[in-house]
Amino acid sequence: MSRSCIVIKKSLTLLIILCCCLLAKSQANTFNKLTTEEIKKYHQCEKKFEYDVSFLGGNVGHFQRTITWHKSATSIKATVKSQGEVSFLWLDSTYLQTSTMHYSPQYKHFLTPGFSQKLTGMKAREMKVEMSNNGHSSTVSLNAEVIHYDNENLPLYDIDTLGAQVRLNLLQGKTHFKLSRQASNKIDSYQFEVVGTEVINHKKWGMLTSIKVVEVGKHKDMAMWFSAKHDHQMIMAELDMIFSPVVWLTHFSKQCQ
Repeated sequence: MSRSCIVIKKSLTLLIILCCCLLAKSQANTFNKLTTEEIKKYHQCEKKFEYDVSFLGGNVGHFQRTITWHKSATSIKATVKSQGEVSFLWLDSTYLQTSTMHYSPQYKHFLTPGFSQKLTGMKAREMKVEMSNNGHSSTVSLNAEVIHYDNENLPLYDIDTLGAQVRLNLLQGKTHFKLSRQASNKIDSYQFEVVGTEVINHKKWGMLTSIKVVEVGKHKDMAMWFSAKHDHQMIMAELDMIFSPVVWLTHFSKQCQ
């Protein structure tokens, strides 16, 4: 497989992970410790996101995601539906996932009860995951094969809940934090760092002052930019490679009842 195809293949996974991440840096110094009611305030309504993937100046994919926060007087819960597609030369991949998540007042972080995922293309798979032991254990059914995982130090997230936890950590003013994700056949670990502000030329909105977040662990080719003018959403992301796919936010909407 050519280097360009490998890069595009990686971009779908990158896109899925990055599209989950929402930043509220302007509030970070205010809410160092959020009460459950304050946390609930920032996790409401139905939110829809659309992203494009560009490579070598052309559009090669897209991603849509809908987060529905459920009305409840006693809990903070959401259902997330995501779908994406990357197409380049003979490399065509599609992605579909449904997941659930809820906030635990006891442990002060989000938990993933379970999620299901379907991919087509070169890495085709069907996966269903159930979490237990407060997120520290998982049972993965991958193409009908069942595997169990344990992660003693950190709870395991799907990529949607990982994004919600990134946002919560940033709302609380954290600038360095580690998270773990249940992948199809392993546990992935991430180390995120907020590195400061940067003016970028956004494909849709032009020159914007943004906040840059990078992954400094084994996925250190990942970078994200967030805009306070756009509800603190991720407006751009890229892989730090010679031929780097770039992810652009093209649409964001919020509907509250």
